[in-house]
Order: sequence, then structure tokens, then C-alpha cells
Amino acid sequence: MTKMNKEKFDKILIADKNIIDRAMIKKFDEDNPLSKALIYASDSGKRIRPVVFLETIKMLLGEESVDEKLIDLSLALEMVHAYSLVHDDMPCMDNDDYRRGKLTVHKKYGEDLAILVGDSLLSYAFEIILDLSIYDQRFLEAGKYLAKACGKDGMIKGQVFDIKAKKDENIEYILDVYKNKTARLFMAAIMMAALYADVEKDKLEKLENYAYYLGLAFQLQDDILDKYDEFELNILSCISIDDAKKLLLDFNRKAKENINDFKNNDFHIYLIDYLTERIK
Repeated sequence: MTKMNKEKFDKILIADKNIIDRAMIKKFDEDNPLSKALIYASDSGKRIRPVVFLETIKMLLGEESVDEKLIDLSLALEMVHAYSLVHDDMPCMDNDDYRRGKLTVHKKYGEDLAILVGDSLLSYAFEIILDLSIYDQRFLEAGKYLAKACGKDGMIKGQVFDIKAKKDENIEYILDVYKNKTARLFMAAIMMAALYADVEKDKLEKLENYAYYLGLAFQLQDDILDKYDEFELNILSCISIDDAKKLLLDFNRKAKENINDFKNNDFHIYLIDYLTERIK
């Protein structure tokens, strides 16, 4: 197998993204008053989390294992991510007017529809997972992990502590917010694949640790790119940019340590540096 390089990695990203994009549009191709807004809310971005899910499935079960049902599970993960962004952008939360170069959902469709779009994406994600579980109960464990990752002890907890954060929070507080608000969905992407693949307990722990450090590094790079902003939680409020870069390298090292022993891990090894060297 050819060693992973930028050309091969980019080709995988594009191919997986195209699969996810086409499948997502089909989910909302119906006569529903929210269809346009749902497509708008879920049609942008690099699809990193569902791509990571699909590539983890390939690493654990082989490339030929990806089928329509697993693509649907990746869509459920992406819908949860999209719902969280719609709600996070609203005036009562982060109050953002733009995301990825276009108007946020509440700016384009109004706050009332934005709430309903977010609710619809979240409920539809778990409708998909329950439908899949009728055919194969392995989807239940994956769905349960996603539910915990995005619920009151996961992403929502992270958002609550983000809202309550003071300007002078310490690094432990900030990293705990990042674990719940950002790393949890990276952990879900990896662990949903691992649970479906029925991976042994010791390997599950390594995969979860890998995903944890991957998610923290992703958020840390965001902070470094954004620079310090007194209105947004940012690790640069309590450590220097040089120390933040050292911490980023440490997270990358720990991520690689936990994924190193897995066969066919070239995509993931490359992914670690790719996510933390991006310019946005």
C-alpha cells in the first residue's frame, strides 16, 4: 500500500465528502417546509467527523465494509454536529452572523426556524440510528455513545461551562470545556466505528484516547489561529502562544502513541498533523 501523502489524503477527503454530501441532500429531498433550511444548515464544511468515522471503519474492517447503512450512520453524526452549530451561533449563545463564509441559519431564516432546524437535525439523527438498529443491534451501542457525547454530560455540558466561563479561567477549566464541547464528537466518530466493529476493550481505550487528544489538538489550533479574544473562550487567555504550540505538539504526540499500534492507520497518522497544521 502506498504510504499516505498529501495528494492521497486529499483524494480520500474529497471522495468521502462527496459521498456524504450526496447522501445528505437525499435525506431532505422532500416536500417539507424546513427542507431548504435543513439543507442550508447541513451542506457546508469539510465533513471531517463523518469522514473520520468512515475511515476508522475502513481501518478496522476493511475498505469494502462501508455500505449504505454505515454511510447513514455517518450522516447521523454530521447532523448532530450541524445541529450544535445552528444553536451555538444564535444570539442567546455565541451570537455569530456568519459561519464558513455564509450567513448563519438564524440570520438567513430567523431565530424561530433556526431553533426548529437544530431540533429537527438532532431528532432525525437518532431516528436514523434507531432505524439502523432494527437491522443490526451493533448500531445501538454506537448510537448510545453518540447520545452521551452530545448530551448533558458531553457537548451540552461543555457549552454550559463555556457560557459560564470567566475571563480569568485556568487551563484545567478551559481544557475540560474543550473536551466536552469539541473533543466529544471526534471521540464519537472514532468510537462509533470501534463499537460497531466490536473492537476489544484494550483497543477501545486506545482509540478513545487517540480521539480525545485529536479533538483537543483541533480546538487548540483554532485558538492559536483565532488569537486571544476576550469575548470567546481561548486558551491564550491563560498561557502564551509559544506554550500553546508546545501543548499542541504534546497532544499530537499522545494521539500518535495511541493510534500507532493499529494496522492500516496511515490516514489517521496523517490526519493528526493535517488538523493541527490547517490555516482554518
